[in-house]
Amino acid sequence: MKGNVSDIELIRQVLRENDSRAFGTLMQRYSLPVYNAALRLMHDEEDAAEVTQLAFIQAYKQLDSWHGGNFGAWVTVIANHIGLRLLEKEKRRRFRTGASQPYGTEISIEDLSEDLTDEGYDEQKEQQLQALELAITQLPEPDRQIIRWHYYDGVPLQTIAERLGQTENNIKVRLFRIRERLKKKIEHGNNN
Repeated sequence: MKGNVSDIELIRQVLRENDSRAFGTLMQRYSLPVYNAALRLMHDEEDAAEVTQLAFIQAYKQLDSWHGGNFGAWVTVIANHIGLRLLEKEKRRRFRTGASQPYGTEISIEDLSEDLTDEGYDEQKEQQLQALELAITQLPEPDRQIIRWHYYDGVPLQTIAERLGQTENNIKVRLFRIRERLKKKIEHGNNN
């Protein structure tokens, strides 16, 4: 039954009734794309799984701050923030210790998890997320599709290129240009 229920209704059930099964349905819907995004960032399956889990925990804690839009995209952005913070923390540790091991070999997910539980709702991050979601909705449909496939669904560039009958390099260039347009839209208040 829950498979036919919209994300918005599931979120209402979680907020009104504290229905953990409704949130579990959301997790089932979006865990794979969030995991794929985390894996591209972390380059390690175990770390990507941990980042995905932390992202859903954080999303659950901040669910009342979600103001609509694509729920999967929102959790993916949370996962990206967590992954980037984790990588930055590892980079600082490596710099301080002079370690020469590859990134990800001694990342402490537990340390980051403790940092996240100390954080409250970040209004600035929420506003940035909303600005990004709005900018994405203003893209032409072909560009939105590329963004959805690559960042939300985790479709490899080569597969996207095959679907669109283009080369992988063309898709890379298109993604670069799309990101630049999104950046300008966000910097100028989505008026471009």
